[in-house]
Amino acid sequence: MITTHRRRQRITATALGVVGATFIGVALLWTHEESSSSAVSPASTTPLFSPRRLPATIIDTASALRLKSQIESVSIGSDACFVVDDAGESIAEFNSNTPLRPASAMKLVSSAGVVDVLGPGYTFTTKVVGDSGSSSDSLTLVGSGDPVLSTPQGIAAIERDPVRRGSAITELAILADRVVAAGVRSLPKGIVVDDHVFDERRYNPAWPISYRTDGEIGPIGALSVDSGWSNPSARSASGEDPALAAGASFASLLRDRGVKVGGVTTGRASQGDTTVAEIKSPRLDEIVASILSSSNNHGSEMLVKAVSANAGNTGSTADGVERIKQRLVRRGVFIDGMVMLDGSGLARQDAVSCRTLKDVLGLGERRKTKVIKTGLAIAGVRGSLALRLDETELDGRLFAKTGTLNGVSALAGRVEVRRPLLFALILNGAFSEQQAYAKREEVAKLISRFPDVAISLPDLPLPGNP
Repeated sequence: MITTHRRRQRITATALGVVGATFIGVALLWTHEESSSSAVSPASTTPLFSPRRLPATIIDTASALRLKSQIESVSIGSDACFVVDDAGESIAEFNSNTPLRPASAMKLVSSAGVVDVLGPGYTFTTKVVGDSGSSSDSLTLVGSGDPVLSTPQGIAAIERDPVRRGSAITELAILADRVVAAGVRSLPKGIVVDDHVFDERRYNPAWPISYRTDGEIGPIGALSVDSGWSNPSARSASGEDPALAAGASFASLLRDRGVKVGGVTTGRASQGDTTVAEIKSPRLDEIVASILSSSNNHGSEMLVKAVSANAGNTGSTADGVERIKQRLVRRGVFIDGMVMLDGSGLARQDAVSCRTLKDVLGLGERRKTKVIKTGLAIAGVRGSLALRLDETELDGRLFAKTGTLNGVSALAGRVEVRRPLLFALILNGAFSEQQAYAKREEVAKLISRFPDVAISLPDLPLPGNP
């Protein structure tokens, strides 16, 4: 927690700030005197002590000290970490190596690892297998972990939501069209659903049980539609078997197309089955962009399990997390003290440092993980920031991943106002959701004003010019 025990550090910062402020003040005074005399001497040039002659490093140093103090003021009463980076150099930071509860900022970490492991062009394939043609008594719908498989109702719900609008989707209806095109007209024994590539744990044991009913996240499985919701508009699930729900939706789509379909059961595809129809998801980088931008909890958890399944392992969260951590270490990401129990950040035991978030943001400069840079929410424009900070200096210029839980406020990304600055902020404390928004948005505004000095350099004459 930020307290007065850092008085010595504040005194040092204040002293340096006074030196810089004095220098600037003298320069302003000198400029005023010289500009008064310029009325009689039109040929006068920029004074020796004009702010135009101040080295940029002096201005930056004074501004950095002020920025650090301002962010600390916003953070008072909270356990906090922050770091602000200018072209690879830290200009303001506090407790940057201290892990704190990140909420959805954890999705930066998991998404970076998933894309690096699987590759940005990776796709998921959902198949319908069985005896080809109209002679099939039943067909098996086989899931591979596609996190954006959607029904028409689910797609409509996405497009009505300004936070999720434009998200990547895989249309289950198209798969139904392809089954009909293959000649299937009757399935008296119905649809068998197969989601064996993931384990059967539908919810992370670290999550509060309330998450199952309050719309935070639906049940997870390798064959899920509409983020596990049986009612995507209400964000509710009728049961804990997402594969059966997916099978019921698929059977309904087939009936709408004139196919006679029996019931839906769970099972496994046989080795001798042939593929009747299939559909591929969008590219992984498009999926990740949707997950980061809209802060999709279910999608991020699906991807973590997919990392494990793709390695031929258990399709579990624990295995996926370990593989992600190992890959991030190989990329030079600092993960000391990190606790990662899931991919979404819903676990309140999760802990990540601001330095880790900053390192992960840096991976956005690599071609393979470019989506970490391009897939962030945009203030006033897209995703979880679509309805925030519009008509401010950050509108269209703040690109960030948000994180919000009870008593948690996080923001990590970049601002592009006066300079492109990378930053990460985590606050843990006793504050409301609205206070969480206000705190992190105030910090983003402060960062956007760097370098913030009490002079307007563009309005001053250049050295040697009248």
